Amino acid sequence: MSMAIAHYQSEFERLGALLPWQGSSQWQLWRQEGLAHFAAQGFPSTRQEEWKYTSLTALEKLALSCAPGDSAPPVWESLEGHVLLPRARHRLVFVDGVFQPALSRLESLPPGVRVRPLSAVPAQDSAPLQAQLQAIRSRTPFTALNAAFMTEGVWVSASPGACLDEPMMVLYVTTGGGRAHHLVNAYDLGAGACLTVVEQYLGLAQDPYFVNQVTGVQLAAGAQLTHLKLQQEGARSYHIGALQAVQQGDSRLESHAFALSGAFGRNDLETALHEPGAAVVMNGLYRVNGREFQDFHTCIRHESPDCTSDEYFKGVLDGSGRAVFNGKIVVAQDAQHTASRQSNHNLLLSDQAEVDTKPQLEIFADDVKCSHGATVGQLDEDQWFYLRSRGLESDHARALLIEAFALELLSGIGDTGLRAAMDQLLRGRSHG
Repeated sequence: MSMAIAHYQSEFERLGALLPWQGSSQWQLWRQEGLAHFAAQGFPSTRQEEWKYTSLTALEKLALSCAPGDSAPPVWESLEGHVLLPRARHRLVFVDGVFQPALSRLESLPPGVRVRPLSAVPAQDSAPLQAQLQAIRSRTPFTALNAAFMTEGVWVSASPGACLDEPMMVLYVTTGGGRAHHLVNAYDLGAGACLTVVEQYLGLAQDPYFVNQVTGVQLAAGAQLTHLKLQQEGARSYHIGALQAVQQGDSRLESHAFALSGAFGRNDLETALHEPGAAVVMNGLYRVNGREFQDFHTCIRHESPDCTSDEYFKGVLDGSGRAVFNGKIVVAQDAQHTASRQSNHNLLLSDQAEVDTKPQLEIFADDVKCSHGATVGQLDEDQWFYLRSRGLESDHARALLIEAFALELLSGIGDTGLRAAMDQLLRGRSHG
């Protein structure tokens, strides 16, 4: 048995009553099965194809506590300047894995929309949540570990036709190191329901910590979800996330993932288009500097005819930063008339930066329109020279070209306020 497996088994025995729903035999079994699945696999190694370029050796050596934080929460004014949508009328704030009702606000939710932190869900009402998370629990060792230790998160359900007319913020703040936070987000939208949600992960800790998060999505016929995930983790952080969506007929998922900071990041994003007319837009931007590392593995499964997918990821790499992009499109035999596009473009700003990109198409139908492609390059010297010839300083010209490369992704965000907030954030970071 590895030291990492022994550590997490010891943590599981130690925490006991601190984990939610301890009175429920069904949840106790759920957690035990999650831990057993993790113990059977352990931390993935670079000998496994899905982790070929992604070493977890440093994380495996950390003996992190899985207990929620116990420090006093910060005041809102100290966080406000870091929050993407500080004036959002609907927000849930979690600090060091603990829900903070004093920092949260849920104003006049429309009929049919229910938003709850997991800590506010009675065990007797949680069966639909467990059913929604069942498929994702055994997907990777980390989703299994999440199942064993999940302590907090948000559960949003929308009745058929119910819509939230402005974005909802889910803010996770880490202020101290030495802990592993296992977080869950679940979005269940009925037929024709619509929701825009921002998950922001903000790291203010200087010491190592680990965020292990799972997001489950269920979209009934005609439902629409815009999901934006923003990672701004600390300099010594480890962030591993998984999103798994199931889409019924004519539903639409827009997934926008931005990994802007953190020592180590890994995201596994997957959606299954189950019925005709389902559509997904999956966009993302990863930016690494120094010795940072980001890894995106995506999978879009076309399981039904007449579905569409559009995937566009970009990377900006500086210093000796490294990144991985592995995008897979699977078109089943019966998924005729599929239309799918995938592209990945990377901008290397130094000779030491490195990216491994692998777009994949697995097509088992014969009447489809599918394309994919990837590029790796440096700043356009002609464009840089043009800007310099117009009197711009070298650093300013460089920043403008980086901005133009990154900001193109924002055109896919339909909500104008959210798009403007991301525009401001990316421009500030480019100049920073």
